[in-house]
Amino acid sequence: MRQLDPADKRPANVQISEAIRAAITTGELKPGARLPSTHALAEHFGVARQTVQNAIRSLGEEGWVDSRVGSGVYVRDQAKLPVPADAQHPLAGAATFLHEMGHLKHIPRAGWLLLRIANPETVAEHSARVGLVGIVLAALEGADVGRVAALGLLHDAHETRIGDVPSVGRAYVRTATPQAVTAHQTSAMPDDVAKVVQDLVAEYEAAETLEARVAKDADKIEMLLQAIEYKAQGHPTEPWRDTAIAVLRTDSAKQLAQAIVNGDPNGWWSAFAANYPDEPPAATRE
Repeated sequence: MRQLDPADKRPANVQISEAIRAAITTGELKPGARLPSTHALAEHFGVARQTVQNAIRSLGEEGWVDSRVGSGVYVRDQAKLPVPADAQHPLAGAATFLHEMGHLKHIPRAGWLLLRIANPETVAEHSARVGLVGIVLAALEGADVGRVAALGLLHDAHETRIGDVPSVGRAYVRTATPQAVTAHQTSAMPDDVAKVVQDLVAEYEAAETLEARVAKDADKIEMLLQAIEYKAQGHPTEPWRDTAIAVLRTDSAKQLAQAIVNGDPNGWWSAFAANYPDEPPAATRE
């Protein structure tokens, strides 16, 4: 757990809350884990015990920890975030989650900005095609088609809260784990629905099942497709292409990658356009 930053002008209890919260979201403190005693935390942070107690009280109000009389303070198994008082409908949390997922339509895939692509694909657009690629790969690999598609659709859901951090940023930025973000995103949903979403995210991140490995490949195949398409527009996307191909795991994904690299991203419509030689392609008409 990190120490207080002398250069940080915020009150010590605020910094302590943030340090404990970060330890929870990064997995240093697991769900159900008991926090060190108030005395131990006070020594660790170099503050009075009352300051630590104020920090823990804030974490309890936010839903991160539970205080148990005579036992200690424990990380909650599923953190609960405050919900509006008027959110009485049993599916209000599900509706809120779906609204939040809509925000993915407004988050650009940050890596493409490095190539100065003015309006790169959004995370939602990327995730939609990952799901479709997953269907193709799952059928080829004999995996559960529906589960692979679901894994693909949810694999970047946490980016509504932490954004899409490009490769440059990952050298400097440490974010909460996708599983921790998902726990908060789904905290107001019905438990059975929340569990489905949380289990899918955890399965994707663990990458231990065939379906998760196929979904991981689908993610990279989608990046390859987009790289080839941006290359056709004149952007130097070779590093993205090479990175995507290098990490593929399944034979089907490797074969599909060969077909994509050797194919024409405009081939699906060019044959139609050839039948109308006197007309420009629809995309160029005014």
